[in-house]
Amino acid sequence: MKIMIDMDDVLTNFNIAFLKVANEMYGTPVDAIITVWDFWKCVPGLTLEMEEKVWERIKSTANFYESLPAYASPEDLKKLAGLLNEGIHEFYFITSRFPTKGRSVQAQSQRWLEKHLGCSGAVIVSSNKGQLCQILGIDYAIDDAPHHIENLLSHGINTYIIDWPYNRHIEHRFRIKTLGDFLDSVI
Repeated sequence: MKIMIDMDDVLTNFNIAFLKVANEMYGTPVDAIITVWDFWKCVPGLTLEMEEKVWERIKSTANFYESLPAYASPEDLKKLAGLLNEGIHEFYFITSRFPTKGRSVQAQSQRWLEKHLGCSGAVIVSSNKGQLCQILGIDYAIDDAPHHIENLLSHGINTYIIDWPYNRHIEHRFRIKTLGDFLDSVI
């Protein structure tokens, strides 16, 4: 079986990392609930111009992705590591991360996997996940971003949505709360 796992806000907690940078720069709350894809529309005190400056800070931070906290629980990461080490299934970690200072997005992502899973996997950087998953013959995918979910579904990929307030407008029967729920459902 071939499985695609998104990185940000499935494995890593990009949202909290963004909120912490915004807090350092502008004193905005770190506990804001991200209800829409645009941070400035749901983070109190954050304007569009301020959000753009937060993105600039992130892009200029060396190896930003390597330092992201885990979103998946330690138990779920251990389960994923065990499956990777078994080698029965093919896992692809497909992310649409933008470049930051330092190592390439792919290298930073692989180093994060090594740190948190004890092993790495096939990391691919792409903004057209649906087409790529179709080409790779992916059986199941998990993502959080509305535009990626819609792209995956439009390409006929069996997609699970990890539940976040900003993707609840997408009506889909495969909605789960955790990486472990996803792994239990497809394997």
